[in-house]
Amino acid sequence: MFNRSMFVFVLVIIVASASDGLCGNLSSEAILKELVVLKERVSMLEAKLIEKNEKIKNIKSESGQVVSEGGVYFWANRVNVTGGIELDFSYADDGDTGSNLVNNSTSNMNIGTVELGVEIGFHEFVTGNLVLKGEDLDDNDRVFWDEAIVSIQKEGIPFYFTGGKRGQPFGCFQNNLINDPITQELYEIAETGVTMGYAADSHDLDFSITFYKGEALMSRMLEGAYELDRTYIDSSGVPAAWRAGGMNMSYSETDDVSSFIANITAKPLNCMTMAVFYNSEPGGDQRNNTLGGMVNYEKGKLVMDIEYIGAVQREKNSMNAIENKESAWFAAVAYKATEWLDIAFRYEGFNDDISGDQDGHPDNRYGMGFTWTLFEKDDFVTSLMAEYRRSLFEKAAGSTADDNSNELFVKLAFEY
Repeated sequence: MFNRSMFVFVLVIIVASASDGLCGNLSSEAILKELVVLKERVSMLEAKLIEKNEKIKNIKSESGQVVSEGGVYFWANRVNVTGGIELDFSYADDGDTGSNLVNNSTSNMNIGTVELGVEIGFHEFVTGNLVLKGEDLDDNDRVFWDEAIVSIQKEGIPFYFTGGKRGQPFGCFQNNLINDPITQELYEIAETGVTMGYAADSHDLDFSITFYKGEALMSRMLEGAYELDRTYIDSSGVPAAWRAGGMNMSYSETDDVSSFIANITAKPLNCMTMAVFYNSEPGGDQRNNTLGGMVNYEKGKLVMDIEYIGAVQREKNSMNAIENKESAWFAAVAYKATEWLDIAFRYEGFNDDISGDQDGHPDNRYGMGFTWTLFEKDDFVTSLMAEYRRSLFEKAAGSTADDNSNELFVKLAFEY
């Protein structure tokens, strides 16, 4: 940067010295006019230089690298990094619900979740998202890619495309407590897939269809904590595991992209969002089809959520030819009591659609808790969460299994 006053002073000396020669024919008044014009030009050039320097200064990466004028390092202005670390504590009054002796309490403390996310603007309408997550880090094998997707959507065009691994658009799973709702535990589909959709401005209408490979939803239920094994058997009467031999020894998992999800979401009111979603996966004698819906209502400090997901068609149990159509639902309320304190309550239900009571199958449960924001600055937030949960289980006649449990969860979360 040069000194404008010094420049004008030198310019006056030069012009004055040349006035008897080159400018001999110019009057003093003409010389002054020329100086005024030159001064205005200098001011204009200086303003442009300042503006240009400011633009270069503003285009920096978070690490401090300046973006070059030609855009060689334009990534610096197109990358957004997020992350979080959570410290978890849990307590249960009975660590073994298979026994009715409620004298085996258990507790645990660990790094529940470590998450690092990167959003990259590859192009004006091409965005990538990567999320690396670690859970229960006492086990090193729990580090995995939770999300890796690329999205294409151009402003002004309602059609969009999303491809990669993520929680696919089946279920909404709104959550204001520490633990996931029962619908998410049963029906979340976190697989690689492709989504093609249409998003309209009117009422935030969004319709999409997603394709993926495999029996993700059925595998989650048959192998998960709910143990909804249909006890498929082979011709010799030996039970066949889902992964080991197919469901009735005439069926094996598909190796084709033949599973799909249809989802439609809209806001009929400014304070209300509604969604309906349908899933279909290949099965044994027939496809496994599941339907769900949700309503979210937000008004002032109050938030209410209702979600229901249930089977509309299931492959039949090969032992009794019965088609068990399970379902799950929850209703939740959250209220922002103060600027720093949120409280929440949730009631959940599950129906396995199996005749009689089955030991360990959930019946109902409810939870209540709070989120207290300890401090917040810019994009960094530290919060303390707590949740009490009581679960009620089915219990077969004459069984010694427990029919309830009481649990406490505490989480200290750091997010940016």
